[in-house]
Amino acid sequence: MSEHEMIKLVFGIFLLLGGFVLVFLSFTLFYKYLIQDKRCNKKTKGIVTGYTMARYGSKGSGVHLPIVNYWVDGKEYQVKGPIFKAYIVKNVTTPFHKNELEVEADEKQRLIIKRHTNAFVGVYKNPMEELYPLNSEIDVFYDPHRPKFSYVERYCDQKWVFWLTFLCGIGTWVIDLLIQILL
Repeated sequence: MSEHEMIKLVFGIFLLLGGFVLVFLSFTLFYKYLIQDKRCNKKTKGIVTGYTMARYGSKGSGVHLPIVNYWVDGKEYQVKGPIFKAYIVKNVTTPFHKNELEVEADEKQRLIIKRHTNAFVGVYKNPMEELYPLNSEIDVFYDPHRPKFSYVERYCDQKWVFWLTFLCGIGTWVIDLLIQILL
């Protein structure tokens, strides 16, 4: 086996495995986004019991999503959300400004955070605490056949995440096939 064939074989195996991993991840992690809006058609009330440790959005946003507990047929479930498509942060820092926070969700499923902070003593608060304080009630939509499958308040269309991951995996296989045939 020549050096060229050996490199092609090793590279081909890595591309094949990489494509497999992407397709596998698209179905195991992101397939739910394709079926969530149709299957989660029952509504119940949930209670905000805390906030996630992970931060969502850009580094400066400081968004920790609410953790919502809800009950279906006497059994307790937990979901995080509501999830937004984007987190837009507008920071204004001046030496003599009060620490203020304005939070709003728009019709494009974006969370817009306007934060005014004092340059000397800046206090950052989780913007989700403004919208969804602890122990507040919030709507949870769930699948009646699988109640753990749910989302909070409204459906956030993230089907693109599945399609992007899936098509990248398929594209990797196509590139691998072309390399194996043409080179």
